[in-house]
Amino acid sequence: MYKALTRLLVRRSIGSLNAGDPEPLMRLAAPDVEFSFPGDNSWSTMFRPVHKGRDRHPTHLGVTEARAFAERYVAEGQQFRVEDILVNGPPWRMRVAIRAHDFLPGGGGDRYNNRAIDFLELRWGKVVRWEVYEDTERTAR
Repeated sequence: MYKALTRLLVRRSIGSLNAGDPEPLMRLAAPDVEFSFPGDNSWSTMFRPVHKGRDRHPTHLGVTEARAFAERYVAEGQQFRVEDILVNGPPWRMRVAIRAHDFLPGGGGDRYNNRAIDFLELRWGKVVRWEVYEDTERTAR
């Protein structure tokens, strides 16, 4: 039951983000949320320099930096279309994987398009970690 509810919350929050309102998504974020957007691009370097290595490197720390990312996403007109949401684990250590298309519509087609896998870790309904995996060469362009 809680897995179906989690999928619904994620879909609705992303739907609101696509409509220009990041608040439902931000309400899901824990105060100390870690957001990781890998690669060497303007999104990943909004707050700190790129760190390359095996370990996860948070590019955005806390709600304020995560909100700045979400607000920029909305301001640029990005869209995120969910294909599938996989939920696993108990509510105190839930993992969510989202397979999606990330694109910027315009001019009779897409000005930008990419495919993404987002991996979230939740504790009691709050996102504590969010990692994005997509073709960052496209993102850099």
